[in-house]
Amino acid sequence: MAKQTFYDQWHRIAELRIGLRPSVQVRQQRFRGEVYYVYNEVIHAGFFRARPETHALVQRIRPNQTLHEIWREFVDISPKTAPGQKDFFDLIAALYRANMVYVEGGVSEERLLERALQKKKKPLAARISELLFLRIPLLDPEPMLKRLLPLINAIYSLPAILLVLATCLWAGYEFLLASDRAFAQSQNILQISNLIPLYLAMFATHVLHEFSHAALCKYYGGHVRTTGLMLLMFTPLPYADVSASWSFRNKWHRAAVGAAGMYSDAFFCAIATIVWAYSPPGPLNEVATNLMFVTAVYTVLFNANPLMRFDGYYILSDITGIPNLHEAAKKQVTELFRTKILGEAETQLHPVSGRRKFFLAAFFFTSNFYRILIMIGIVKFVADQYFGLGLAVAAALAYSTFLAPVAKFLKPVRDPRFMAKHRKKVLGASGVFLAMALFIAFVPLPFSRVLDGVVQDREKTRIFLPLNGIVETVYPQNGDHVAQGAVVMQLSNPELELELQGLQAKIAGVEARMNQSLTEGGQTYAAIEQELHTMQTTRAHLESELRKLVIYAPHDGTWVAPELRAYTGQWLSRGAEVGAISKSQDYQFRAILEQQGASEIAAMRADEASVKVEGLRAHTLAIPQLSVIPFSQKELPSVAVSPLAGGDVAMDLQNRDKPEAAERFFLIVADLASDPVDEALLDGRRGWMRVSLPPRSLGLRAYDGLRQFFQKRYKL
Repeated sequence: MAKQTFYDQWHRIAELRIGLRPSVQVRQQRFRGEVYYVYNEVIHAGFFRARPETHALVQRIRPNQTLHEIWREFVDISPKTAPGQKDFFDLIAALYRANMVYVEGGVSEERLLERALQKKKKPLAARISELLFLRIPLLDPEPMLKRLLPLINAIYSLPAILLVLATCLWAGYEFLLASDRAFAQSQNILQISNLIPLYLAMFATHVLHEFSHAALCKYYGGHVRTTGLMLLMFTPLPYADVSASWSFRNKWHRAAVGAAGMYSDAFFCAIATIVWAYSPPGPLNEVATNLMFVTAVYTVLFNANPLMRFDGYYILSDITGIPNLHEAAKKQVTELFRTKILGEAETQLHPVSGRRKFFLAAFFFTSNFYRILIMIGIVKFVADQYFGLGLAVAAALAYSTFLAPVAKFLKPVRDPRFMAKHRKKVLGASGVFLAMALFIAFVPLPFSRVLDGVVQDREKTRIFLPLNGIVETVYPQNGDHVAQGAVVMQLSNPELELELQGLQAKIAGVEARMNQSLTEGGQTYAAIEQELHTMQTTRAHLESELRKLVIYAPHDGTWVAPELRAYTGQWLSRGAEVGAISKSQDYQFRAILEQQGASEIAAMRADEASVKVEGLRAHTLAIPQLSVIPFSQKELPSVAVSPLAGGDVAMDLQNRDKPEAAERFFLIVADLASDPVDEALLDGRRGWMRVSLPPRSLGLRAYDGLRQFFQKRYKL
């Protein structure tokens, strides 16, 4: 407890007499080796967790003494460790809200306590947050769960778990086979016509999700007393109160109750995926798509992730044995700031190991960073469909994620006592922050851009397969000099060879028929001769085709085929490019310039750019001359710049005839100067062009990037 000896609201409860309800049960539990006491009010399903010192204080609360008398006793016995009035006030508030205590004296005294607790007004943001996540209890599911206990035992049996696992594996296989279709359909998931079906799918999956939580809690002996509706961002969704799992001594049982909802989600997502994969376009397929999308996105991005405060968070909290993990991490970071930055003495009553401090600090920063990423993703997703609504959501999230926490963090600065104690450090930190802001906004820094590209020879002959075949032998090594007419590779085509053998047998048969016709008078000789001539013409064509399976060099030069030997024994189709013969080794570099960067690069000079190529990164190649082709295009100069070959230029996968970029770009053509590395074979290698630009501050770069993002994505 953080000690504050006196509290201005203490007088409102000081003379009240309260006691623990007879229905409260207390159970000792251990979390990470530390002893805690879990209070369970069995009638109203209230829970409260206390450390031993808090437990000792609660046990002293009796209706035969006023709260002020109890507090004075603690102060007299141990003034250094006794709780302050604010700590005692907060403890009574927590016990009362958990239905743990009653007020001696009747209705008027209880109302007095309620008014005293309501005097602690919450911030506006907290009150708005309560409205956005309002819970409305409706039903007591305990009788239904008792009747369904045999079914619940079957659902969580080992055969059922194996069945769910097999179904998920089957669904995953079907999804991978048709993932392109799934992603294409997901683009229309937020269309106005689909919002009602999407909500119904979400509601149905949440009913099953919450039932699974409640069922497993009952399976382990807990009592689920409340189910109802939660207004999540004013959207009604079901919820079940399974706080009874807090009383389970086995942490794995508590974690399993937290994971039970995802057990349901995974199974019904798998069923929906299988139905989607095998159903034709229509209403059933659309329903399956909605169910698949809702359960998968909600489970993977939110529910299963321990960085968000959903099921995964509570599972991690149970497994690590750290109750209220987020608050513990927040308090630990605050304590580190006070001790390491402000130089204050440690105020924690319970020592924390260095390993646990690191874990809590890492969890705090990681969870907040991930939360920001998720919020940005949600804003982008909504803004892509409804731009105005996306801006409103962005403003609300910016306030709750950035402005409100910063204002709360800076609140102590307005306290004169805090400033009197830490004025130098606060002013020093403010000066450092201001200097950093000015540096980011105004100080120009060296600036350059790196463009993907490929090296190509000015004069080279590309070698294409004249027909289908299996690669048998590649004679020259990549980079070898070849003479005109030299054999560079040998292919085979079993189909053509079998066809030629069959034709040879037919020709032999026709020749035999011709000889027989001569002995019988020759009436059919002319017709048979014509048939033989046709077959011989076909044989000559097949022999000509088979001769094409031997590839010759059309002229002297350097053989360029860096990956061809890897295809030995494989079938290649007609028209496939298998290599090239470089004639002059006069190289050009062709770089990809995206449209959003064209304005700052288009007017560059050759001496402002340089090139590095894959395999020769230690060498920088100068550029004596370059030019920007003044019209945009989509056809890539080579597949080497695409992700298929390790590049970064996104490809249009719809066009399989030739490599095309997903977005239009400008092509920069740069001559490469002669260099000591020009003896090395450069043709076809991927590389990078670095373009030096005028110095620019980090803030201006961020502003330009943000402006280009909105122009490109939302046409603003």
